Amino acid sequence: MWKTGRVRWKRLDNAAKIFPSIASAEDPEVFRLACELREEIAPAALEAALSSALADYPQFSDTIRRGVFWYYLERTRVSAKVEEEKTAPLGPIEIDGGGPLFRVSYYKRRINLEMFHALADGTGAFVFFRSLIEYYLAEAHPELYDKSMVEVPDVSGREQESDGFTEHFKKSVGSPLRFEFLGNKGGVRQVYHFSERKAADLRQSVTEGWVSADKVHAAAKAIGVTVTEYVTAVLILAVHDTMSPREKRRSVAVAVPVNLRRYFPSSTMRNFFGIIQVTHDFAAEGEHDMEAVAADVRESFKRELTQENLEQKIASQVKMERHPVVRFCPLVLKDFIMRSLSHSSAKRRTVTLSNVGRIGMNVLFSHEIERFDVFNSTAGRQLCLCTFGDRMTLTFSTVFVERDVERAFFRCMAKVDPDIVVAASYLGGAPEE
Repeated sequence: MWKTGRVRWKRLDNAAKIFPSIASAEDPEVFRLACELREEIAPAALEAALSSALADYPQFSDTIRRGVFWYYLERTRVSAKVEEEKTAPLGPIEIDGGGPLFRVSYYKRRINLEMFHALADGTGAFVFFRSLIEYYLAEAHPELYDKSMVEVPDVSGREQESDGFTEHFKKSVGSPLRFEFLGNKGGVRQVYHFSERKAADLRQSVTEGWVSADKVHAAAKAIGVTVTEYVTAVLILAVHDTMSPREKRRSVAVAVPVNLRRYFPSSTMRNFFGIIQVTHDFAAEGEHDMEAVAADVRESFKRELTQENLEQKIASQVKMERHPVVRFCPLVLKDFIMRSLSHSSAKRRTVTLSNVGRIGMNVLFSHEIERFDVFNSTAGRQLCLCTFGDRMTLTFSTVFVERDVERAFFRCMAKVDPDIVVAASYLGGAPEE
């Protein structure tokens, strides 16, 4: 929590400590939340809404400072501004200038919130984003809405800014040297990695599709899996479809961020997530059709999502942070260690999939909203999905030029919902459908 002195500062949460060290041109560690309304955005109203949202959640005004041993957070004196979107999404956010770690932009009917991952995870950021949208609608339509209608969680500031990892850390489990949080290392054959060309300027390209959530749920239920498990299986098969003949027998490993608030009671709006790894071995005997892959994915989720396994991941992270060698080595050396761990983790996976889940909004404002979107910067390829009403948005982000995996994935999803709409990447404007 906050430490006092000439200035107020606080430690980064356990998961956040890695992001300032590994942010790069390929992956600036930025994610975007977007909301498309049914009307054009009024910039002045959005500016006022941002001020109101920050008054409710002042922790989002924090900036990062570089210490001797660790990065830390300090309240910035630089005001956040609202700007019209004119550049490509997921561009780097300056973390050494003492300014905000997020930016708010708009384009026609869309409001965007982009955030450096050290500040919060998607779940925490969505609380702030929902507040921003509701305040905006109250500002834009004072004849219909009042600011008192905006819902604010009934939790204290201390609870919102707590570190979920240290709260649920158990000394009796986990090891600082096993690195459970990096993903599975052994037990699988060679993991497939993309070897595609990357964009010359390393900009993140985005491809998104919209499908009926009800149809996807029905397809998943028909083969006895959850929506996340179903989409994971489709992604694995899409990757396999694009592999060369000599690579077809490699394993496809999917890293899946997990919201730990679903397993451990916490009201934190900071980072509180873990990574599980789902791997399908195409060299194993047996069928590798949709039902077989989905069944294998389901078993992986059951095996990974146990209280014991998640407790081990939390304990491993906290013990590594508290290890005497790590604690007292200078920050420049920690940066090297963090980058090495990140590189090791990347070697264990093929692709990343993140399901933010169903987005709940205050019913008073819901009819003003068309859809939500979420996607994350990556040095490889990542698929994010979220659902609002019956509209599920599936969004790929990548630095690769080729879109073969995306095409294979959406062809499969078109069998579930023939009315699917797919949009090519947008660069400071609207996606092209």
